[in-house]
Amino acid sequence: MLKDGGKVPWETEFLIYDPPFYTAERKDAAAMDPVGENPMGRTGLRGRGSLSCFGPNHTLYPMVTRWRRNEDGAICRKSIKKMLEVLVVKLPLSEHWALPGGSREPGETLPRKLKRILRQEHWPSFENLLKSGMEVYKGYMDDPRNTDNAWIETVAVSIHFQDQNDVELNRLNSNLHACDSGASIRWQVVDRRIPLYANHKTLLQKAAAEFGAHY
Repeated sequence: MLKDGGKVPWETEFLIYDPPFYTAERKDAAAMDPVGENPMGRTGLRGRGSLSCFGPNHTLYPMVTRWRRNEDGAICRKSIKKMLEVLVVKLPLSEHWALPGGSREPGETLPRKLKRILRQEHWPSFENLLKSGMEVYKGYMDDPRNTDNAWIETVAVSIHFQDQNDVELNRLNSNLHACDSGASIRWQVVDRRIPLYANHKTLLQKAAAEFGAHY
């Protein structure tokens, strides 16, 4: 990454630019030569990096939210605004909590990480929730894994449950299941200080703004 995390546009002449080349070995990596240039500019690293393919790596992030409520069922507020809770997951070897999304297998609708916390029999129901959800972002995603030749493009979909007794919410809760030993799932209060993977906070802030909720 260049100084201060900035990127130098390709149209800007940079004669001394000669970044290192790095392509990690991955079982799911696409076998192809470097193609394309990061649309946001130079990153300070050539190659595929740790991503699965050269060019855009497409991801999907569902943001599943509900209102935070006190013991009598009333919605909690902070600075007048209603408070949200969001479904997050922490997988083994990960230092951060994250939204349950990411890359998808070719032809698949649900991200791999989401499948790892949902019972298989609930996958079709969640696909329907995604279809009825609200798209809050689509495009380039600033991520430390991006390189000159590989970058992340994402779609973020908000799935919000207004009613605490919503049948689909109760069904979702009953089908949450960590398939990996050491994985954790929880409903996290939405706040700018929550320990969430950096660019996921940006997506969550967009969803909170749509509901006029506290962030």
